[in-house]
Amino acid sequence: MAVLPPPSHNAVVVRSLLTVNPEERERILKDVEYNIFAFPAGLLTCDFLSDSGTSAMTDVQWAALMRGDESYGRNWGYYCLLDTFRDVFERGNNQKRAYQAVLTGMADSEYYRSHLLLSYRDGFVNGGSHQLQRPNFFIVPQGRCAEALLFSTMSSMIAEDAPATTKPVIISNGFFDTTGANAAVAGFELQTFTQPGLSDPFPQEHIGLYNNFKGNLDVAATDEYLKHHPGQVSMILMTITNNWAAAQPVSMANIRDASALAKRHDIPYFFDACRFAENAIFIKLFEAGYADKSIAEIVQEMFTYVDGFTISLKKDGLSNMGGVLCLRDEGLFTRKYPGIGLRLKERQILCYGNDSYGGMSGRDLMTAVVGLNEVTKEPYLRNRIGQVQVFAQNLLSNGISVLSPPGGHAVYLDMEDFFFGCGRSPGDFASVGFTLELIKDYGIRAAEAGPFGWEWDKKTPEEQKKIPNLVRFAVPRHVLSREHINYTVAAIKDLHNRRHTIPNVEIARGKEMRLRHFSSGLRPIPVSTAITGTYMSEASKQLSQLSQAINQDPAACEQLLNAFKLAGGKWGDSSIPSELDPMGWISNVSNDHAFFEYSIAMDQKTGKAELRFLIEAQSDTNDLSAMQTSALQLNTDLAKTHSETVSLHRLNDLHDLFFPTHPEGIFAAWHSCASTASGPEWKIYLNPWARDPDNELAVVRKAFDRLGMAPSWSLVESIMSRDESAVYFSLDLSPDPTQSRVKVYISHPGATAGEIAAKHAQICPSADAYEIQKFCEAMGGGGLGPYEAKSLLSCFAFTSKEPERPVGTVHFPVVAYAKDDAEIEARVERYMDVAAVSSVYRERYRKVISAVQRRPLAQGRGIHAWVSLKQGAKGSTNTFYISPELFGTL
Repeated sequence: MAVLPPPSHNAVVVRSLLTVNPEERERILKDVEYNIFAFPAGLLTCDFLSDSGTSAMTDVQWAALMRGDESYGRNWGYYCLLDTFRDVFERGNNQKRAYQAVLTGMADSEYYRSHLLLSYRDGFVNGGSHQLQRPNFFIVPQGRCAEALLFSTMSSMIAEDAPATTKPVIISNGFFDTTGANAAVAGFELQTFTQPGLSDPFPQEHIGLYNNFKGNLDVAATDEYLKHHPGQVSMILMTITNNWAAAQPVSMANIRDASALAKRHDIPYFFDACRFAENAIFIKLFEAGYADKSIAEIVQEMFTYVDGFTISLKKDGLSNMGGVLCLRDEGLFTRKYPGIGLRLKERQILCYGNDSYGGMSGRDLMTAVVGLNEVTKEPYLRNRIGQVQVFAQNLLSNGISVLSPPGGHAVYLDMEDFFFGCGRSPGDFASVGFTLELIKDYGIRAAEAGPFGWEWDKKTPEEQKKIPNLVRFAVPRHVLSREHINYTVAAIKDLHNRRHTIPNVEIARGKEMRLRHFSSGLRPIPVSTAITGTYMSEASKQLSQLSQAINQDPAACEQLLNAFKLAGGKWGDSSIPSELDPMGWISNVSNDHAFFEYSIAMDQKTGKAELRFLIEAQSDTNDLSAMQTSALQLNTDLAKTHSETVSLHRLNDLHDLFFPTHPEGIFAAWHSCASTASGPEWKIYLNPWARDPDNELAVVRKAFDRLGMAPSWSLVESIMSRDESAVYFSLDLSPDPTQSRVKVYISHPGATAGEIAAKHAQICPSADAYEIQKFCEAMGGGGLGPYEAKSLLSCFAFTSKEPERPVGTVHFPVVAYAKDDAEIEARVERYMDVAAVSSVYRERYRKVISAVQRRPLAQGRGIHAWVSLKQGAKGSTNTFYISPELFGTL
């Protein structure tokens, strides 16, 4: 049995939560103009708005807080923080931990002289007179203050040196919102070069085993930019972990390569080091050559490559307040900007306070000192990223897409995938609507990190393409239990089930403000799920979404859309009525009597999928003879339009059997189409009852005989019982007679799974009776029959090349054996476990359902119609038959 990592801490203090109902939260949301930042935290159950300053401190930090020195000049916390920075960022495994004597009250004058007042130079924290003459360590209230201090001072010195004709540029792997805003306000142009592939799929089974460092800087793109913009770039800023790119880590190799690039171009290289420790544990766990390195050694190496850094102590300082700006003494940056340390110190004192506290209280200084030591402990870091990983995996297991692998401090929902099939555009700000619903219904706060926050509506088309559509759940350190995580996952799952009703959002006030997400007023806009288009427009939308769900080539999708337009004829351009006309033709193609249906076949091992549609050619007359005429006309149109891929030769040999002068039954013919490299692949489904409803078996027998495949039908007849019948006869309309299939569908009224499995095992070489029974048991909700609500079907497919080696498929009418589509989905999910299907298969099934879903699955049944199991020589395939659900649930 796998051993779980031990807990890293115990909780010794708890805070009780208020009970607030959705109606109360809705009224308060209205009061605060639907701005999530303005919603009172005390009325929330789980707050994932930020991990900045929201951590629970350790007992050692609380003890240190009591040792806070609030003296105005040179409080002892100042000295402790200076030396702790040397410990953490420069000394590796050789840390001195001078702060411990101060904590215990053992630091006397000799200790000050021998440990705290020593002279240091050439690093990030000068000591003694060097800190006075060349200050390079600047305490501020929080990280954004360090950024403002740095960028504003740089900008003024650049302007003094030589008036620029173009804006100076800062390049980054990702600017967080306040970082970018501070740089832009200071007059810098921002260029973001994140390693490509941020949203690329990542196998769920690889989470925790492998990491491809999606937070990396795109060094090649940066180099290319530098070549074309010589002398314009003032800094390369590496954000670790990359908060803009879903908290993804940056590899040591990338840090090293970026450093080398910066040196070649004589450009200062800085870290936004807010989550340096989280980045270090990713390097240890997932980068070759670092497994045996301590966190201290990894951090030490990381910081050897940079000329300076900003850090918010509210993140990987485990403090509730604080920030620092550090510069490498006499490094590239300080050489480029002579005297900048003194200028920074002047601004620090003017804006924040004396340099020994910089706007931080003595208590906060001491908690940050201890926090920096606590946060670099490996057990803490493993627990930290482990909690985020569990959160992400729970969401993925519930069909909620997140950016993977999960990063260090937050889980990011992929909102493009979340709203897949809902027809939302970035400018609808539906992800903000999601965060409002989450607060209202569950008291959970998360932050949109997408089109609204990154101002999609104010960007150029090229800039818009770079903006992700995410919602961030930033996990506070040491605050939340697994109970909180489970509650949040359940809430997100519920909202996903009813995502079609989540409102869009418009900006009511403050659209043009900088960092508008903090202060603007919003207004939720209800959305309608009513169908208002034509049959063709709705089918085009659903087929396109289904095509996207299975990652089909765009050309293949276009082929299907053109085929549907041909088959739909003028009826495709008809508006979809709100309900079926009882006086019109009632089609039996789909659950809700729409005249078309979709099907998606997926290989269990690979997830490779094929999308098809089934359609009944329509007529203006509610008459089977007229429907037959329409079907025959479609045959002619297909042969004319697709002469290279469609042949009617075999069908014409059977014309009198299936197209009599006075047809009977519930349909004349249905057509199915799939896309292939050579063109559309069409097949036709014929009615064995059309000519002689009392003797359909004789009709089928004659059809096989005329096709020269009499032995094939004899095989099927040999396993049929007296109460079974042939309900469909199907032909591939392919010009290749050796590969074109002939299929017959047999109905099994009241049969058990074992009886059906035995029939397949008797005549199908690839049949596995046990697998068939497992399939039926899963689709039937645990029972093996007899199945009496609606008959199961068996399809036996033959070719003239192998007329006595049929491929068998069992079709289960799952819609007749479940109360709603949510129950069917759950059965399919369980079956996927039983069949051990691939992760690609799982993901594609979920997206297929999302592609056509307009309502919560638990609201009724009608989307799923049939599920089939085909067993062939190359493995097993399941096909899902999906209704467009144009006319509501059953």
